[in-house]
Amino acid sequence: MRAGILIIGSLLWDNGKRAEWRSARLQLEQKIRVKAPICYGRMSQSRGNTFTMTFRPDATLGQAILVQCKEPAGSVDGLVAEAEALWKAEQPAASTNSIGTNWGCVGAVFGMPNTTQLIAEWRDVFRARATPVSPINADGVLQIDWPSLLDGRPVDFHVILATATKALTHRPTATEIADAWIGQNEGFEQYFFENVRNGIRTPDDQSIYRRIEYCSPRWLESEAYADVIARLREEVTEGTITK
Repeated sequence: MRAGILIIGSLLWDNGKRAEWRSARLQLEQKIRVKAPICYGRMSQSRGNTFTMTFRPDATLGQAILVQCKEPAGSVDGLVAEAEALWKAEQPAASTNSIGTNWGCVGAVFGMPNTTQLIAEWRDVFRARATPVSPINADGVLQIDWPSLLDGRPVDFHVILATATKALTHRPTATEIADAWIGQNEGFEQYFFENVRNGIRTPDDQSIYRRIEYCSPRWLESEAYADVIARLREEVTEGTITK
């Protein structure tokens, strides 16, 4: 059973434990860009009250990254092992059998037919170990449409895991998102620029960048972001988002 991880943030590019998880569990050379309903919807205290990415079923489709797991998830045990490893990468202090906490959890999307037993077994594990965080429901199912490739074709996976984090009740505007990064000087803008660099995109990216460039925070001059800034400036000029 072909399993994958749908990634929408720093799990894809952060170093340390997350890099170890990526190397041990994922076939990074086969990562693909897919459509998914995502936005900058969670205010993160650990990132200076700036915004991080969330799934939001009513959001306009953005671009996420889907990566195949190295090991096939042939049973619920294999699926749970991947979920535990994913959550440990998300929350290094978590216990080894944890798949969630009050601010986030791991959910699954099932794409293959005749998975009634697997879905039921996953539901039982989820209910015993996690509290649902929207848009993951009480059965541990991430309630989004099955991801598709950028050309609209459905992805060729059997089951996909992803982490949902608790979002604000309202959807922040591009100005609110940009201003949170503009108003700090501790390096938390890295989250936006690294997402862009690694192909994690939202339809708000151009508006966010326009606001950042208009306000011209000091960190905008950093050479670390020069390539990404050049790309964003080109996109703003042409009105397109590059892949």
